[in-house]
Amino acid sequence: MNNQNKKTIQLLIVTRNIIISLFASIFLIWAFFQNNVVGKVIISPFLICSVASLCKNVFIVLNKPKMANICYHIFAVSFFVYVFGFLIYTVYYSIVNKTYSLLIVVGIFLIFTMRFLKLIFFKKR
Repeated sequence: MNNQNKKTIQLLIVTRNIIISLFASIFLIWAFFQNNVVGKVIISPFLICSVASLCKNVFIVLNKPKMANICYHIFAVSFFVYVFGFLIYTVYYSIVNKTYSLLIVVGIFLIFTMRFLKLIFFKKR
């Protein structure tokens, strides 16, 4: 496969990702304004992730790799804030309802989450 075909395929994939992110962002913006405060808190990380993904793909098309990298890190931070928030809430729920076996599952997810966090933010260069 020559270099021109690779670029064309990459452009098609990025264009598809832009369309998907655009539809997701529009839907999440609509859902954000239709919900109460608790719903907005739940939807906001997904909205940030979809807008960051949309911006990242647009910057890839515009050949701005530094801006695309910034958007990628915004996406990753938002995702990890949501995951850690969910795990913290699960620990709270487990302690309040005295279902301590759930803490084992939280510990497993926490180990994997920390591993992914290390892979994304602390790469060896």
